Amino acid sequence: MKLSIFCAVILLIGVLSVPATVMAAENTVPKAGTVFLGEQGLDITATGATSGSQVVWYGPGGSPTSVPAATLTVDDPSDFYISPVLFSDKTGPWFLLPGNSLAFYVQDPQIEIRVIDETRDFQITEEVTWIPKGDAVGFRVDTNVYEIAKRPSSPGAPITIRIRGPGGVEYSSVDGYQLEDIMLSGSPFQSGPVWFTGDYESGSYNVWVESTGNDMNLNYKREGKTVTAPVEFLLQSTNPLITPEPTTSTATVSTTLPPTTVQTPVPTTIVTESPVTPPVTETMTMIPTTTVSGFGAALSLSALAAGILISFIRRK
Repeated sequence: MKLSIFCAVILLIGVLSVPATVMAAENTVPKAGTVFLGEQGLDITATGATSGSQVVWYGPGGSPTSVPAATLTVDDPSDFYISPVLFSDKTGPWFLLPGNSLAFYVQDPQIEIRVIDETRDFQITEEVTWIPKGDAVGFRVDTNVYEIAKRPSSPGAPITIRIRGPGGVEYSSVDGYQLEDIMLSGSPFQSGPVWFTGDYESGSYNVWVESTGNDMNLNYKREGKTVTAPVEFLLQSTNPLITPEPTTSTATVSTTLPPTTVQTPVPTTIVTESPVTPPVTETMTMIPTTTVSGFGAALSLSALAAGILISFIRRK
C-alpha cells in the first residue's frame, strides 16, 4: 500500500514538472544567446549575471573599449524582461560588467504570414482575394524568432495562427491540424495543405499569426513584429469577379394608339415641254421659162387652130 502511494506521488510530481521543464527550456538564455523585444520571464543566469549586476550597451558599432551608451541593473537574473521601452532602440550586443563579457543579443522580432491555395498553387494578395470552396489551404510563416529554438532543450519558437470566419467564429484547429503553439525551428515555416475548405461555411475569412514565445505578443503587440496584419479572403464556390447576367422577362403591354389619318398624295402631272418644231417652209422653185427662138409663134398658131376646131365641133 505504501509503495503504491509512493509511486503515485512520484508520477504526479513528474506530470506536474513537465510544463515547467518546457517553459524553462523556452526561456533559458545561453551566454551570447539571442533575446527578443517583449520577452518576459527570461533566465539569464547562464550569462553570469546576478542580482545587482550591470549590463551595458555601447551603441551601434560601439565596442567595449568605448563609453557605454546605456547601462541597466539586473534585479532578478531568473526573471528578466526585455522591455520594449528600455531596449527598443538599443538592439545588438549587450555586455556584462565588470568584465565586459558578451551577455546576449537583443533583436527586434519580425513575422509575416502567407495564405496559400495548395490545390491551385497561388497565394492570397491584395489583388487575389478569393479561394474556391473545396480547395486545400496551407500557410507559410517567415520570422526571425526561430532563434528561440537554439536555446538549450527548447522545443522551438511558438507561434499561433488565428482564423476568424463568418459570424466572428475563431478556430483553434482546422481538420485536426492544431493552430496554437506551433513550434518553429527555422524559417520559413510551411504547413503544407492542412485546411480542406469543402465543409466550411462560405463567406469572408481573416487569417493572421502571432509570436507567442514568452508573451512577446502581449508585451510588444506591433504589426509585422509579433503579430501580422490580417490576410482577408472570400471562401465560396463562384468567382466574385464574374457577375451573372440578369434574366430579362418579356412583358406584353397593351397600348392604345390614336387613329392615324393616312393622306394619299395626289399625283402631280408634270408637263414636259418638247422643243418647238419650226414650221415647215415650202419653197417654191420657179423654173424659168426658156424661150426658144421661132417656137413661140408656132405654138400660138397651133393653139388658135385648136380653139377653132373645138368650136366647130360643138356647133354640130
